[in-house]
Amino acid sequence: MKMITRFSLYGFLKNFDFSEPFLILFWLSLGLNFFQIGILVAFQNVLINVMEIPSGAFADLAGRKTSMLVSLISYVIAFLLFAVADSFAFLFVPLVFYAVGDAFRTGTHKAMIFDWLKINNRLDERTKVYGYTRSWSNYGSAFSVLIAALIMIAFRDYRLVFWLSVVPGLVGVWNMFCYPDELNRKKAGSVSLSGILAHTFSGVKKALTHPRIRTLVVQNMAFEGCFVVSKDFVQPLLKAQALALTAWIALSEDRATALGVGIVYFILHMVSAWTSRRAHSFVKKAKGENRAALILLAVGAALFAISSVGLCAGQIYIALAVFIALFILQNLWVPVNVAQYDAYSDETDQATILSVASQAKAVGVAVIAPLSGLAADAFGIQGSMTMLAVILALTFTWSVLKKINP
Repeated sequence: MKMITRFSLYGFLKNFDFSEPFLILFWLSLGLNFFQIGILVAFQNVLINVMEIPSGAFADLAGRKTSMLVSLISYVIAFLLFAVADSFAFLFVPLVFYAVGDAFRTGTHKAMIFDWLKINNRLDERTKVYGYTRSWSNYGSAFSVLIAALIMIAFRDYRLVFWLSVVPGLVGVWNMFCYPDELNRKKAGSVSLSGILAHTFSGVKKALTHPRIRTLVVQNMAFEGCFVVSKDFVQPLLKAQALALTAWIALSEDRATALGVGIVYFILHMVSAWTSRRAHSFVKKAKGENRAALILLAVGAALFAISSVGLCAGQIYIALAVFIALFILQNLWVPVNVAQYDAYSDETDQATILSVASQAKAVGVAVIAPLSGLAADAFGIQGSMTMLAVILALTFTWSVLKKINP
């Protein structure tokens, strides 16, 4: 099997997660409010924040393939624990394992892809290749949400989607075992806690002192933080439309919700896959990755503002259309942002630097999620959308001023 196929299979299986489209609805079914959900999201991202960079250093020192296996096995354990969770307090346990999965994965697999491109003298194709492999992640999400919707319509059991998510998780572990040893890059010598901490400090120092990487970190924290928080509001918005669906189709409210979630998320992920494959073309039209990032920040702020206005006017379908556009933006953002990190980091600390990028996202989510939840509880979802629009507008303004006055 060719390596680009294996890279794509990894993304497909990782996102072949039946639970993701219904996670918020599952939490709401347990009696949680938006503030409690915000606390859970923040807790998960704080854990990722704590482990993110040390896990990247672990990957650089102990081997990236080894780190990825730790990640994928942790996901499987998390799914099993989610399937039996029955209270707000217990939900923190599977979130620990899910956070381990995220922390040991983010940055590491990207570094493996870039390693392979360097070995094969194809580094100039990094935006194109990463966009292609990322598109398969979206295909995995698209088809998993359709299957998950059918499961919910047939069985009306949120827990079942967690049990079934274990299967692609185990296949993903097998796929990672098949990666060649040349991609298990690690430094010579034994791995020690002091070595991991020293490598971590070195990577953080570079991210904070290198002007261009520092700007990328702030931009990623704002854009990805806002996107991750906003997409969780898609499910309750769809649930709000379920009663309208039941008026003209012979389905109960929960089954109509599952159908709506399945259709909308399938469209979102298929559009995202199409977008990821064309990220390199967008960069060319924008005349550079830096200009492309500024365009995405500005458009993102405008879309959040439009979403807020639509919700204030009671036009939920406008908000849903905006969410589709935001998914398109995010799938342009990731290849553009990741390619820039690779341009400013060395092979020996690449996983660590990319983990700093992912940690920035975790920090953004940990700060924004509870505030966004409070805004939604107090003013409705439109209040949260307004707050996110302001965050991206400020980030865009700062980035422009930073470029003018470096």
